[in-house]
Amino acid sequence: MRIGLINVDSKLPNLALLKLAAWHKQQGHEVEIYTPIEAAIDPFDMVYASKVFANTPDCPYLPEDAILGGTGYNYSVLPDEIEHICPDYSLYDMQYSLGFSSRGCIRKCPFCIVPAKEGGIKEHSSLSEFVRHKEVRLLDNNFLASPLWRDKLHEMIDRKLKVDFNQWLDIRLITDENAELLTRLNPPYLRFAWDFVELEGQVRKGLETLKKAGFPIGKRRVNMYLLTNYNTTPQQDLYRIETLKAMNVLPYVMVYEKHKAHRLMRELQNWANQPHILFKYTWSEYRAARKLPAIGGDVI
Repeated sequence: MRIGLINVDSKLPNLALLKLAAWHKQQGHEVEIYTPIEAAIDPFDMVYASKVFANTPDCPYLPEDAILGGTGYNYSVLPDEIEHICPDYSLYDMQYSLGFSSRGCIRKCPFCIVPAKEGGIKEHSSLSEFVRHKEVRLLDNNFLASPLWRDKLHEMIDRKLKVDFNQWLDIRLITDENAELLTRLNPPYLRFAWDFVELEGQVRKGLETLKKAGFPIGKRRVNMYLLTNYNTTPQQDLYRIETLKAMNVLPYVMVYEKHKAHRLMRELQNWANQPHILFKYTWSEYRAARKLPAIGGDVI
């Protein structure tokens, strides 16, 4: 049996397709990643298509009987025998491991699909289930909310893993203990989010706790995601960016419904998300050079 796997809207390795490939190969099936056009020209016995984002275009070339999955299509889940199989990393010639150790989140952020899709925090799989490389990209939505975060961090340290907490850590859950363990683990960088302006005190406290534990905050090894164009003003967005810049923390601006955003918001994102520009020029200098307009009567 020939199995075709189609990654509809992402160039990155798709975890569900990696698991499907591993399972079908165990059944003795031939598995290939194909573009939709290739699949239409060269039909397979079975085609899976995965789409990550709901707002990206669908593919007009999918076979009518293609099995659709991923958040871009639905909230379906893989059967347990496929979900808990080690991904087939050879599919993309990957030199790192990818997976979830926990699913869900304790937060209920109104802009996030995780509460509806996965619910509250729960354990999902052991590291041994999917880790086959020293480099690991962990997809947990709120790793530090997992009841087993302590055991997992110790295991990562003992195994000398190079871990990218790819979906960010919750700055509000940073404590002296986990800050010390994260410093011992010494990931290349840490990602957090500061989505609500009123969380400034907790953001500062978390960063100070990491600094006290010895993590090199001042060496631009901390990324802070900032949601804009949602429930903040441009002035508040600029304040968050400049606050982080002063601490040598790298802001990463995400514009909510970017297609509806004023040009100035997109330019603010361009300035903030390029460290070589952000740390060389002030916003006023950048804005003057780009001859940018005001948003309504407000000038930032």
